[in-house]
Amino acid sequence: MSRRLGRAVCLAALFALAATARPAAAAAGGVSSPQVTGVEMTAPVRRALKQLEEQWLQWVVQPSREGSDAVVKDLLATARQLNMTRLPDLSVGALARAVQAARQGDFNRAGWSLDAAERLDPGRCETAFAESTVAWLEGGYFRAAGALARGYLRLFTLPLERYLWLQNLLVWVVSLLLLTGVLFLAVQMAVKGGALWDDMVGYFSRRLPRPAAVGLAVAVLVWPLFLPSGLLWLPLFWSVLLWGYSSLSERAVLISIWLLVGLAPILITSQSRRVTVMLSPPVQAMESLRQHRLYGGLFTDLGVLRSLLPESAAVKHLLADVHRSLNQWDQAQSLYRQVLDKEPNNSAAEINLGAYSFLKGDFGSAIQHFQKVATNDPKSAAAQFNLSQAYSESYLFDESKRALAQARAIDDAQVDGWMRDISQQRVVTNNRGMARIPEIRDELLSTLRAQEAPSARLELFRRGLSLVVPLVLVLLAVALHLARRPSGVEGSAEPPRARPVGLWRRILLPGFEAVASGEGFHGFFSLLLPAALVMLPLFGTLGYRLPWGYDPGRSTGWIVTILGLALYLGVRLRTELRNQL
Repeated sequence: MSRRLGRAVCLAALFALAATARPAAAAAGGVSSPQVTGVEMTAPVRRALKQLEEQWLQWVVQPSREGSDAVVKDLLATARQLNMTRLPDLSVGALARAVQAARQGDFNRAGWSLDAAERLDPGRCETAFAESTVAWLEGGYFRAAGALARGYLRLFTLPLERYLWLQNLLVWVVSLLLLTGVLFLAVQMAVKGGALWDDMVGYFSRRLPRPAAVGLAVAVLVWPLFLPSGLLWLPLFWSVLLWGYSSLSERAVLISIWLLVGLAPILITSQSRRVTVMLSPPVQAMESLRQHRLYGGLFTDLGVLRSLLPESAAVKHLLADVHRSLNQWDQAQSLYRQVLDKEPNNSAAEINLGAYSFLKGDFGSAIQHFQKVATNDPKSAAAQFNLSQAYSESYLFDESKRALAQARAIDDAQVDGWMRDISQQRVVTNNRGMARIPEIRDELLSTLRAQEAPSARLELFRRGLSLVVPLVLVLLAVALHLARRPSGVEGSAEPPRARPVGLWRRILLPGFEAVASGEGFHGFFSLLLPAALVMLPLFGTLGYRLPWGYDPGRSTGWIVTILGLALYLGVRLRTELRNQL
């Protein structure tokens, strides 16, 4: 079964890249159709993608580390032709082969497969997680733990994964506080429910027979269960009933819980909208471009971006930079011109258009573009340097020397760098379209908000009304407490005289003794730590799935939970035994 799984993942990585090339090959002519691939691709780009597919097939059948290293080197060289340095799909395929080989006992192959995965997509947490699995299968448990820790540390160096982890942390913290609040109310009911029950039965017994009073008291206590989301309303209703039996600090905790219940829906809804944009295929594609990562659906996802924001100058600028990086200058210059139609003073697009004219041999047009940039941005060393190159090709050597001197006066060190690379790139271009990715994300978020259906807006409005819940609960609790006074059922704001709490109850029921003494904050925070340990394995399931290619699973969370609870109870037992001596 594991062998089939490993092969399936490897083939999936292969087909992911092949899917980028094959639809393009079906298009007529030298340029693929944007309706099919999302972004037009010329024949050289399609050949490079096809070459990646063939090289990956060679890697799959390699029997040695030397052969693997050679093929990986070729894969990365081909990717660089597309201005890419990372191949995440193939890296995931290599990880699958590594784990498969380790389960078969071939740890030598597993080792060089892990090395290949690291080279194909360096610094990823998935590689460290897979390395941990391989080390565990090999019996190196300390190495496995170290690799697992390294994987989680790597997570914080990856922008998208770090962002999603922090969003998951927010969801987890809100859920933890709500769970702790429910536990606090349960302990409150366990400690003071007897007094509440006696008062209710006594009050109803004044007008009804004892059995009917008991039945009515039960009905009053459990009727919220018959409402929609009854398990949510039941503890809130009990908290209102317990208000009159709570101390001042306990009432402060109750108000805090009610405020959290009111704020949580608004907080999670707002967060969900932002995360939806971050996880959308267009944003995934833009982040991959920023990191020079080539995955199977990259060009299709960029086509989705163009269809969502067809009139956006920022999107056109980004796609123009993509075409330029693929050496598809004809498509790039068309988009740069569209950007300039919307943004006439866009120097970044202007200078790249000048570079296009220069490469085409139209030096007069190139000079016009570079002069316009130099006029709009007198501190642009790139514009002056490019002017010097264009003047030189036009045999205007005096003007070329003056432009070069002006460029050096602006930024001499940068000009030295350009001069060293002049054999590879005669004029300077820029990637300012990539720098507009945050702007495009904001546009996507605005589009999402504008496209929300009226029903969705009504739902958001209803969630906004959740802020009324804390106010209603406070007013209801105070009103009920005041209404009971004339009937002689007042409760007590002072903590009742508590019976001695047994040793094991104090150890196994944290917060019980504090609540019995009326110490609200102490009781709440006594419940917080064990609740956090119990909820730790749910960290990744309560929020959003991280888009990593190898999931480490939840075994680490369960191990920490079990060990943490054992240590927590051990410390409480030791403390109680010391106090008794």
